[in-house]
Amino acid sequence: APITHMSGTEGNEAVLQREEVATGRGTIAVPFLSGNAIRHRAVRDPGVRWLIDAYGLRGKLTTMQLNFLLHGGNLTGSTAHESMHVAGDLKRLWPLVKLIGGTLPNQIVPGRLDVWRGSLVCRENAPLVPEVAGTGLRSCIDLVGGYQYTRGDAKGSGIETQEGILEDPSNLMIFAGQAVLRGALFIGGFVVRSSDIVDLGALLWSLREWQRSGCTIGGQGARGHGRLRLQLVDFDDRLQEEACQAYVSHAMQHAEEAVDFLRKAVA
Repeated sequence: APITHMSGTEGNEAVLQREEVATGRGTIAVPFLSGNAIRHRAVRDPGVRWLIDAYGLRGKLTTMQLNFLLHGGNLTGSTAHESMHVAGDLKRLWPLVKLIGGTLPNQIVPGRLDVWRGSLVCRENAPLVPEVAGTGLRSCIDLVGGYQYTRGDAKGSGIETQEGILEDPSNLMIFAGQAVLRGALFIGGFVVRSSDIVDLGALLWSLREWQRSGCTIGGQGARGHGRLRLQLVDFDDRLQEEACQAYVSHAMQHAEEAVDFLRKAVA
């Protein structure tokens, strides 16, 4: 589906997030997917939602605890109380948080996952995508289109209101924006700075959950935008299964201890 990873608006049109790329034709602004957006949408959000369901935590978390899991949390106390023991328990019991990092009330725990930006496969990015650079790439200019929608209005519904039946569908708001066209390809990457297969499994399992939940990124998802199909390149299928099984097994074996830790550490 078309990708609408926006940076803001120009007038009443939403514009794509772009980066300046030096080419033989000068500097050209090329659409891209930020590593931060990929990290949240493809790893943190689906991975955390799976844990919440697996641990039966829906409706049982405080706002602070949910914010810690879904958005990384905030410092609300003194960092004079930092504890290596607490940080160690967090990493042992919550491998996903070990990867993506988090902020407990009184200390920051850095993550161990590096996420590359999603580079659009196009002529301007040819040096960045040597795997496909020799296949007659199109310019990014040819890979960007637009969309336009009209917000609905109760007028014309035929349903009677206090004012009677309104039949004149006037003054409907039109909104538009840019989108990377359907069929475009992005190349990205993940670097797990850990030798623990459970940590690798936390990443791979979260990516699977992202696929199962629709695999979308960017805006206008409710209108069908942003849907991707993920393909892992040059990755051993047997290792992928082994890592996922190791992670799921670890998560379920430590479920009670992990939940107890979260309730005490993020109180």
